[in-house]
Amino acid sequence: MKPEPLVSILIVNYNYGRFIGKAIESALSQTYSNIEVIVVDDGSTDNSREVIAGYNGRVRAVFKKNGGQPAATNAAFAASTGNIICLLDSDDYFRPDKVRKIVECYRQHEEASYVFHALQRVDMKDADIGIKEPMDGSRWLDFKVRKFMAPPSTGLTFLRSTWDRLKPMPEELTVLGDNYFKFVVMAIARGYYLAEPLAVMRIHGNNALSMDNWGAKRFPEELTVALAMRSNFPELMPKADRLVSITLAKFWQLNRRDDPTSQHLQLYFRSSSVGSKARIYGLAALRRCQQFSKAVLARRRSNLRMRSVQETPTSHTAYRS
Repeated sequence: MKPEPLVSILIVNYNYGRFIGKAIESALSQTYSNIEVIVVDDGSTDNSREVIAGYNGRVRAVFKKNGGQPAATNAAFAASTGNIICLLDSDDYFRPDKVRKIVECYRQHEEASYVFHALQRVDMKDADIGIKEPMDGSRWLDFKVRKFMAPPSTGLTFLRSTWDRLKPMPEELTVLGDNYFKFVVMAIARGYYLAEPLAVMRIHGNNALSMDNWGAKRFPEELTVALAMRSNFPELMPKADRLVSITLAKFWQLNRRDDPTSQHLQLYFRSSSVGSKARIYGLAALRRCQQFSKAVLARRRSNLRMRSVQETPTSHTAYRS
C-alpha cells in the first residue's frame, strides 16, 4: 500500500436532502486529506440535487435517473479511483478521524482485504440509541466466524482489489443490498473488524431498520442475496445454501405465508440440485430443533423458578436471643 493511499468515499442518495449535507460535510472534514468524495443522486425529487450542487468542485457528483440503491452504488464505484473504498449512507455521517484510522488499520493488518467497524446509532434528536455490533474487542473476520453481526453500509470499507472481485451489486436488491457485500466478501477473503464506532447511523421514520414491514421485506431480500452469491460465485454454493436454510427455519418458526418469500424460495429451489435441497432442508430442520429445544428449556426454567417462589415458606418467627 502507498504511504498515503487515495480513499474514495461513496455516498448514494435518494430524497434525503435534509441529511445529505451533513454526510458530505463529515466526509470533507476528515483528518486524513488524500480523499475523494463521490456523491450519486438516484433521481431525487426533493431538494437533494440543490444541496449536492452546493458542493460543486469539492465532490464528484453523479446525477442519474432513479434505478435503486444497488445501481447507484455500482455507478458510484465506477466513478471512483481510490485504493480504499468507504461506503457512507446519505443519512449517516463519519467521525472526523474515521478514514485515518481505517488507513492505519490496513497498514497494520496487511492481509486484510476489507475492514469493518462498529456504528453509533442516534435518533433524530441525536440522542444515543446504542451500538449493535460486538464491542468485546477487534478481530480477524471470515466466513468461519459464527454469530458475528456485521455493520450496515456505513461501517463497511474495502480495498479496491477486493471490490473488483465482488462484481456489480445485484440491482434487484432493495433493502439489504449491503448484505451481498458482507456475505460474499467474508466468504472469499479475510478482513478485520474494529470494535470502535467510527461513524454514526441515524435511525428515523424512513430508515429501513425502523419500518414496520421490515421482516416482510427481509426474507425475500436474503434469498435474493443467496441467489446472487450462488450465481456469481458457484464455489460459494454451500454457503448460499446455509443462508437459505437460516431464512427457511425463520420462515417456519414464524409460520409465515408471505407470497414474496414463498416465490423466492421456489425460485432458489427450482435451480438447486437434489443435494443442495437436502442440505438446505436438513440445516433448516436442525436449526428449528435447536430453537424448539431452547424454547422448551427456557419454559421449564421459568416454571421451576415460579414453583420455587410459590413453595418457599414465609416465616414470621422472631429471632430469640
